[in-house]
Amino acid sequence: MHIISGKYKGHKLSIPKTHIHPTMDRVREAIFSMIRDRLNDAVVLDIFAGSGSLGLEALSQGAKICHFVDKSFKSINCIEKNLIKLNINNNVKVIKNSTLNFLTKCNENYYDIIFVDPPYRSKVINDIVKEIFTLNILKQEGLIVAECRVDENLSNIKNSYIKTKIYGDTKIFIIKKRINNE
Repeated sequence: MHIISGKYKGHKLSIPKTHIHPTMDRVREAIFSMIRDRLNDAVVLDIFAGSGSLGLEALSQGAKICHFVDKSFKSINCIEKNLIKLNINNNVKVIKNSTLNFLTKCNENYYDIIFVDPPYRSKVINDIVKEIFTLNILKQEGLIVAECRVDENLSNIKNSYIKTKIYGDTKIFIIKKRINNE
């Protein structure tokens, strides 16, 4: 796996030796082609970060700040290794914590983009997206980029606009708050 575009294009990334499903290059390329215009100076949160590939890609393509959250020591060590490899040491935080516990401590209206990539078949994607909206940590014009298996769905996400794309066995949701009568 490598960075697909931007400042760190072509750099290889380490992947933790755990049961994670790294976002494949072609899926990351599709995601970032959809959100590229939102990346410049963005404040990004990468939860269930794994190798950190989504947050690192965002930094490579112009994001200003990225917070990486994962509860696995192996993932945290891998993210830190990738940051060292890319010589990124400013405007990043690597946090070992469960996603729900971390989210409850976030500041309101802070993040421009939140990547949600929970373990496949974990059935938590709905709860996490709802919690992000409930805690109001996404800026008014912010986006949630959620990834799951093709057979999973988001349900009952009120006051939001959802765009869905399918790539093989992966489904991507681009979610934003519905503003006025959008």
